[in-house]
Formats: sequence, C-alpha cells, structure tokens
Amino acid sequence: RNFGSTVNSDAFEKIARSLPLRLLAKHKHQLHQAEALLFGQAGLLENEFQESYPLLLQKEYRFYKKKYQLKPVSLPLYFLRMRPSNFPTIRLAQLSMLIHHSSHLFSLIKEASGLPEVIKLLDVKANDYWHYHYRLDEPSAYREKNLGEQTIHSIIINTVVPILFAFGHYHQDEALKEKALNWLQHAKAEKNNITRGFQLVGIKNDTAFDSQALLQLKNLYCMHRRCLECAVGNKLLRPQKEPIP
Repeated sequence: RNFGSTVNSDAFEKIARSLPLRLLAKHKHQLHQAEALLFGQAGLLENEFQESYPLLLQKEYRFYKKKYQLKPVSLPLYFLRMRPSNFPTIRLAQLSMLIHHSSHLFSLIKEASGLPEVIKLLDVKANDYWHYHYRLDEPSAYREKNLGEQTIHSIIINTVVPILFAFGHYHQDEALKEKALNWLQHAKAEKNNITRGFQLVGIKNDTAFDSQALLQLKNLYCMHRRCLECAVGNKLLRPQKEPIP
C-alpha cells in the first residue's frame, strides 16, 4: 500500500492481497517470476508487446495465472499528474526487487539497532530493464530507478514504524514499542503543504514524530473544524503576545 503512494495505494493493497505470501516466497528467487506475478495481477501484461522482456513477463504470468488460478485485480492504476519516477510500473519493479532480495525482512527490522540498518534493507533499485523504461515496451533515456531516500523514509514512517509498534503492543514488548518511537523521533520530518502550514504559525516540524502528529491534527481536527477542542486551535484563536511553543 505504501509503495503505491496516495494515488495507487488501494490498488497496490489489492494486488498484495491477491497473491498469497507463500506464492511470492516460492518464486522470489527468480526476479522475473516475482515481477510477472505482480505486474500480471496489476493488469499490466494484457497488451501486445514488441520487446523481449515484457513478452517474457507475459508468458510467465499466463502460465502461473492458469496454474494458480489467479484473478487480476479490478482497480485501475493511475499515471496522470505523477512524476515518472513514481509511476506504478517503477514502484512495482522496485517492490519486486525488494521481495527478491529480502529474507526474513521483518525479523531483520526487529533486530536492527538503528535507522541506518533499516534504510540499508530498503535501499533497492529496479532491474536493468527499468533503467531504460518507465512503462513496459516504451524505451526512455537511461536513469537508474533506485527507491530513493524520500521514499525509503516514507516507508519507514508510514509502514515500518506503525507495524513494529503494533507488533510490540500485541506481544507486550515494551522494548519494540520504544524502538519504534525512537526511530520516528530520529527520522526526517515529512515536508508537505500541511506541515508547512503549521510551520507558518510557529509550530515546529523537526522530526517525523512531529510531522506525523501534525498530519493527525489536520485530519482529525482541522478538517472537521474542531479548533476549540485542539490546543493549537485554542492558542491561535486567543489574543496572544508570546510565540506558540
């Protein structure tokens, strides 16, 4: 879901749910097979292709679709108003590479002592074909399709930390919960229109811990005009001389 970003998150979740984990684990050692399963379930292998790599993926998917009785997802993937590096094709290719390289990924994340280790685990790039493409069968100028620092931090903030905290909470492991919160306090803050709006009125946004709190305030209070129930809203509405803490 996180790999799909806001625009394609629902479709990416549905793609993930359509493929049993055991199936991905069985085929992850052959990158083109993992990629074929993900692209096929996304409905991206239905065209008539000219290049050999898309034809290979299509052939692989048709075989496994019949063998495992797979049904492609019904949700469309969106490309419009999006940077090419964020195209769902690139994100699926990067996700395929992460699956290909990963072994007991969540266990490694749990055992990681700090954010640099987690960043290294997530630092992947798509296979060579995608360095020359943004879409299947459409060549483009060479550019490496690595996941990128900003995307890695987004995955840590929105996926790794919440799941690690939830796992610690479920198993009553306070050390894991503290680790998750500590990582959030050391991760870079998200920068967007919402956080910049808060900064304009003097609210700090130094770490991901701050930016997540500001996004939550925006979604649960600002969007519903609950200013009087919010400490920030109360402070802004009152006449004041001192800066907002």
